[in-house]
Amino acid sequence: MRKGARPDKYMTELFGQVNKLDANNGLVTLQMSADDIFKLYQYSAVDQPQVLSIIASDENGVSPQQRKFAFALLNDIWLAQVGGEWLETPVTLKNHFYACYEYYYGLDFGEFSLSIGKGNKTAANQFINMLLDYAATHNIGLSVKPLNELETQEIAHWEYQCLMNKCCVICGQRPSDLHHLETVGANGGNREQMNHLKLRAEQLCREHHQMAGNMGVMTFLATYHLVGIKIDERIAAVHHLNMR
Repeated sequence: MRKGARPDKYMTELFGQVNKLDANNGLVTLQMSADDIFKLYQYSAVDQPQVLSIIASDENGVSPQQRKFAFALLNDIWLAQVGGEWLETPVTLKNHFYACYEYYYGLDFGEFSLSIGKGNKTAANQFINMLLDYAATHNIGLSVKPLNELETQEIAHWEYQCLMNKCCVICGQRPSDLHHLETVGANGGNREQMNHLKLRAEQLCREHHQMAGNMGVMTFLATYHLVGIKIDERIAAVHHLNMR
């Protein structure tokens, strides 16, 4: 962008992690993503003084990463145009999912928030899981890989949904297959006749299925921060696996 050109929007939301505070000189050093740095550069290129608003959050508040991921998911759902009349605008879509969350968790209308000041981390995680469930159920392509964004304690929920909806846990692609993490031969040999219950599995596309085989189970799980899901009756029924 040439100097003096206006960015597409007059305001935007950027995120950064504080690396250093210099109270004596009034300086704050932030670590930011390359995309956000570029956006900031676009605004700085305008021949006007730039003012930044900084909101600090504690460990219990909604994190910038949660907000960014949740709104990316809402945008993906909006672009997919899967739904009913509530898809009229991106705002009505957002309000619809807010209302769904409030109804399910018994909250008053307008009580749920993703704002850093009002929201909380637990509710944000639950909301993100709801959006991921919807995306997996309706085969909605995601612009951001969940495993790069989810907090550690939330990854197992995504692993389970991918097994139930047959989408790759790494990239979300279909078609994909159930991948046993234990060697089948060590658990009765015949895949068709063996009891699959309680064996650990992941749902993987062909590319990541081959990658898992080449890397080995432990390295593969550690690389993608996966835990492996024990096959239950619901997963076995979806994949037509023997349970006896």
